[in-house]
Amino acid sequence: MNMNVFLRKLLLYVPVKMIPAVSGIFLVFFLYKSFPEGQYVSYSVSLFCSLVAAQLCAGWVGNSFIYYYSGVEDKKLFVSNCICVILLIAPMASILAGVISICLISERDLFLFVWMLCFSQILFFFLSSMCQAGFLVKQQLIAVLLQAVMQIGLVMVFFRFSEVDFRYALVASVAGYAIAAFFMLFSVSRIFGLCNPFSSIELFKVDLKLIYQYGAALSPWILGMLVMAGADRLAIGYYEIEHGDSYLSLKDLFVGGAGLLSMPLLMMVHPFVIKKFREGVFAIRIIESSSSFLIVAFSLLWCALYFVGFDFFERMTGKKIGASTIVIFYAFAGVFLNSAAVYFQKRLEVHRKMKLLAYLSLMSALMSVCFAWLGGMFWGLYGVSLGVLLAQSIYFICVVASMYKRLNVYRGFLQPFMVSSLAFLAGYVFYLGLQSEWVDFFWWEKSLFWLVGFSVVSLLSLWKGVRWIEFMKATL
Repeated sequence: MNMNVFLRKLLLYVPVKMIPAVSGIFLVFFLYKSFPEGQYVSYSVSLFCSLVAAQLCAGWVGNSFIYYYSGVEDKKLFVSNCICVILLIAPMASILAGVISICLISERDLFLFVWMLCFSQILFFFLSSMCQAGFLVKQQLIAVLLQAVMQIGLVMVFFRFSEVDFRYALVASVAGYAIAAFFMLFSVSRIFGLCNPFSSIELFKVDLKLIYQYGAALSPWILGMLVMAGADRLAIGYYEIEHGDSYLSLKDLFVGGAGLLSMPLLMMVHPFVIKKFREGVFAIRIIESSSSFLIVAFSLLWCALYFVGFDFFERMTGKKIGASTIVIFYAFAGVFLNSAAVYFQKRLEVHRKMKLLAYLSLMSALMSVCFAWLGGMFWGLYGVSLGVLLAQSIYFICVVASMYKRLNVYRGFLQPFMVSSLAFLAGYVFYLGLQSEWVDFFWWEKSLFWLVGFSVVSLLSLWKGVRWIEFMKATL
């Protein structure tokens, strides 16, 4: 592949990641603003049940396809066999998602909606993996555009001409995933070609065993990570906890923001860590630099949210945030720990200790469920959010401990924390100055002036709080 083709496809790959994030953030605002009390919780729990079932039962097929695709000789048969496996798994996985959802939400007709959502998500996720393995970036871009336009367009039409109900939002999601999946399937069939997977039962069994041996080992870890991070959704839906709507909508925004902050960095760090490990060296310095970047970046994001973001959210949605600031901070801190843990567990990953990672994630997930359920029973939303944060903290401490002897605590944690504290103090001083009685501005003018001033502080914080020299080494 020449450099021009690589750069062109790389430029296409950026919106492939950005479009779902931006459309997701828009939908959080729109749905939270539109839904009556309690319906955002039902919507969020339904999505979570579908996602867990899809990743647990079928996510390993996509991971295996990416791993093996470049090495197989008969790619046409391998593609056909993997699609067949997905079509066999998807109905059963969707039944699991539907059953879990109606157990948590007392809505019998919800089963069909979640079943369709899970089925369409499984097809979408797998075909996205197939396009990624074949580097079909243009096809992925068109697919995510179709998905976003269909979902947003349909949900607006439903709410405008029918009624505001979370089931219609689920139907819009189904339509978006389905049309994107069908487009990718059409593209794959034209490029790779398809054949009858049962023309050779023996070869089908060989491919099934191959993808299962690699991918199935990832399923327990994926399940643990998803449940650990989402136990609060299950508890809020089960107990119908007050202010759950605002808590979950803000957490969805945090998750989207965390992806934009951490995923581009991870795409650079991961191959570098693998490369250095194959050379006999573990790249601990770049892990420390990644940690410092995440601490500073997430701290700056929290400052922006705390001083101007939450007020903007309330004005745009027309609803007060009922959840307390400390509860919202617990949710934000949990999202940060999840994002940071992905970097610190690299030492276990490169040593292929996936069983240990799976054990840690499953144990943490079990603690998260127990803590969230007990916390919700006795202390409501405060107990749920704190319980999930405690479980995520335990997992984070365990993966950090796996490289503690090599880790420079000052560079990785203390220095960026001190820089972040100074940034928060500067943001607080700016805020007090703009709120004084001598400043006669509209709210949006105050927010704009604060953002301009804090952007300077942010640049200085990122400059002083992060060792950029390690990232420069990774790109050489």
